[in-house]
Amino acid sequence: MGTGALHPLRLVLAMSFALVFSCAVPAFSYQLVYPESLSDIKQGFDYVYNEEYEKAEDIFQRYIKKYPNNPEGYFFMTGRYAEQINAYHDSSRMDDLHKWADITVRKAEAYNAQHPNDPVGYFYIGNTYGYLGLLEAQEQHLVQAFMLSVKAKKNLEKALEITPTLYDCHFGLGTLFYYASRKHGEEGGVVGWIVKKFITNDKDLRAEGIIMLRKAVSNGGITSDVAFSSLMWVLIAEGKIDEAYPMAQEMARRWPKDKHGQWAMGRILLLRGECGKASEHFEAVRQMVQWQNTPLEKFPEIGLATELTALCKNRNDWDKKKIDVAVYKLRQMLKQNPNIRIEYANSKGVVRDWSAMLERIDNQTFIESGDRHDTTH
Repeated sequence: MGTGALHPLRLVLAMSFALVFSCAVPAFSYQLVYPESLSDIKQGFDYVYNEEYEKAEDIFQRYIKKYPNNPEGYFFMTGRYAEQINAYHDSSRMDDLHKWADITVRKAEAYNAQHPNDPVGYFYIGNTYGYLGLLEAQEQHLVQAFMLSVKAKKNLEKALEITPTLYDCHFGLGTLFYYASRKHGEEGGVVGWIVKKFITNDKDLRAEGIIMLRKAVSNGGITSDVAFSSLMWVLIAEGKIDEAYPMAQEMARRWPKDKHGQWAMGRILLLRGECGKASEHFEAVRQMVQWQNTPLEKFPEIGLATELTALCKNRNDWDKKKIDVAVYKLRQMLKQNPNIRIEYANSKGVVRDWSAMLERIDNQTFIESGDRHDTTH
């Protein structure tokens, strides 16, 4: 369930990585969907993450028909469209997204009125605002994104106040706390003020956010698997790539049509200096975009990654003039601050990583496989 304004839904079953997560909490502590429907809903999530959106919609529509007065089915439909918009870098379905988001909020508010001591309505309102905020953030509309984040935070904290064992809320709050803390350090002006006053209270909550994500993964609830994905991206942003890599492998294995696992592996291998292996994964992402009949121009990050990887692979074979031309071209592309949406909220971090890599290549200090550097600088 996407929330936190900065990170979308991404279902990954992480049982094989249980030893990675140190915070054990009671499993599936609160039912947020009807138990008899849980397997169907997870199948719907599977379809979404493998970009089989119509199949997912059929499942979610059946749930809505069965439980028309509850908010969760409408939220699943909101997520279905948010994921398609993200996967295709295509805003043409925004009207559909807002339609389902509006219904979710209305149903959840009605549910709250009838069940004032139940966290369910607040949980889904918070997640809905998180989805809307995510898409605003990816469009670099940061003021709107963080205003929506404030609403997400308020509702998720209300759900936790009612039911402190609802660890599913830790996914959204943990993701929000982590990325808001990063943005507080990166952004000034109105955005920095909103983050400081309404989200982080002028604190660096990155460590707390990571702890909350680990709890959400260990929980075994409906957000445990998406928290796995969020945690992977956070670990990449923190430079903890050895922990993140097997998580990326698991994503790519389970959802072969999903770009994100392949992209994450390419990013990590490039950080390691394993340029040849990285190029294979970036090429896989490029082919996925072509298969979905989306213009590559909508994914400028793929061209950047491909050219940077080619330079990395051939830096010892190309003459200095060719290397200088490639370095200059890539620096100019990075100066334009490309919106690297495929990596969600770490666009600036990717630009910093790649700029540092170009600097090392330019100065002939690039290290072969095993190269490590801090991506949080």
